Amino acid sequence: MKRRCLTTVIRLGATVFLLLIAGCTEKRVTSPDEEEEPARSFWKDYFPLVYGDSWTWEVVSYPIQEKFADGDSSLGEPFEDLNGNGFWDWDEPYQDVDPNGRYDGPGDPWAPGIPYVDRNSNEQYDAPNGTWEEGEFFLDLDGNGICNEAETRIVYASVLYPYPEDQVVIRGSQFLGTYSNGEPGGMWGEVDKYSNASLGFRWHGHLDRIVSGDCIAQYCYYPIAIARDSFEVGDSLTSSCLIAGTWVSVFEGAEEVTVPAGTFPDCLKFRSVASDWRFGMARYNGTSYQWYAKNVGLVKSEGPGAGEYWMLKSASVGGLDYP
Repeated sequence: MKRRCLTTVIRLGATVFLLLIAGCTEKRVTSPDEEEEPARSFWKDYFPLVYGDSWTWEVVSYPIQEKFADGDSSLGEPFEDLNGNGFWDWDEPYQDVDPNGRYDGPGDPWAPGIPYVDRNSNEQYDAPNGTWEEGEFFLDLDGNGICNEAETRIVYASVLYPYPEDQVVIRGSQFLGTYSNGEPGGMWGEVDKYSNASLGFRWHGHLDRIVSGDCIAQYCYYPIAIARDSFEVGDSLTSSCLIAGTWVSVFEGAEEVTVPAGTFPDCLKFRSVASDWRFGMARYNGTSYQWYAKNVGLVKSEGPGAGEYWMLKSASVGGLDYP
């Protein structure tokens, strides 16, 4: 039997840190030219991407309009629910209030006489107008009791599914909050595509919730390279897209980070400089910093705007919960 330990070396200045990223393994040797076991990627420990893993961050960054029920809601024309399914079926009798010779349901334009939910209790039907008004149901992301563009909010993200054939993983997110009636709820966030294979940590795609389209996947021939699988302090990677923008990622060293999810030693710190991005990626333009903790992933991010940050509140990664 032959014992083999797999390590990855990261040089921080003149000091060498040996980070053990896989335990000693035993391998039976059957011939001198037998293939070696494939090396485990360093980034699989510092940016876990396994189905079922999840993270919750407190975020202060670009504003997000809280969703709301715009105007009063039509309940549709009254009908006799013969089968008790809560919906009108074609053979069920109804009151043709308009009258237009057909059944008008909750999704149809409201007409006088059709029952409706009077959200502001003004005893008249208020049609949608694109603006939140007092009494309209809304998702309060920042907890201030007002439907507004929230800058402070909670982001929940989880690995949706992997593509093992190309080692790309989809991670989706949702903005969490509380509805104005006290019920918990959320609204769709971003969807990102990553890989943490032997080529390093790479960003393949970004679907923004406001701007349709994927700037990275559509406009870049190659994914944005955040880090190689082995690197030294000061190492820099530049990713350029012909019709989009440029992303420069620099490894600055290891630091201890304390966030609500806990204290994490030797987090990998990166400086990102983005420029000339448009559409859904425009908010990344500028300089930002990210910290990644072993076996946890992203625990903290600052910038690019003044006062912008992401802080890990909780996580469930690899069967372990934080805090």
